[in-house]
Amino acid sequence: MSEIEKSEAPELEGSVARAEASLSRLLEWIRAADGRLRFVLPLTTAMLGALAVLVPPAANWTMLGGIAAAFAVFFLVLSIAFSACSSFPRTTGPLGSLIYFGGICSRDLQQFEATFREMNAEAYLSDLLKQCHRNAQIAERKYAWLQRAIGCLFVAAIPWAVAIFELYSRGA
Repeated sequence: MSEIEKSEAPELEGSVARAEASLSRLLEWIRAADGRLRFVLPLTTAMLGALAVLVPPAANWTMLGGIAAAFAVFFLVLSIAFSACSSFPRTTGPLGSLIYFGGICSRDLQQFEATFREMNAEAYLSDLLKQCHRNAQIAERKYAWLQRAIGCLFVAAIPWAVAIFELYSRGA
């Protein structure tokens, strides 16, 4: 190893460590988005279910109750659709990656093992950085859809409460 390579080795190791930490943080952000969906989707579904259970016969509907229920259902259904978009798996990754499962599975075991053993620190760092970039894109998309889902849930809350009051008071 030349003197230049020896002096660059600690810097490269530091870069690899930072990239691994960054990838780990990004994966946690993705898990956190999925964790929030575990709250949004059941709550949205329960709100729709409550409306369905309290629907009175058509003759007992009021204009206010009907309009409020329509708005609530519209935004709750949108929330469910946006939640689905957020939770949909995004499985494309950098081509030829030795970190991403799709890149690993695209090779047979012997090919993967040989390629992995030949990988140097520079190539590993490059693969890590590509993974960081791709996972940042995934996290950004997940949070964009999640924000829409939560926003629709909040927008639906007031018309839902009005509809529940109107439907319950008419059905009782």
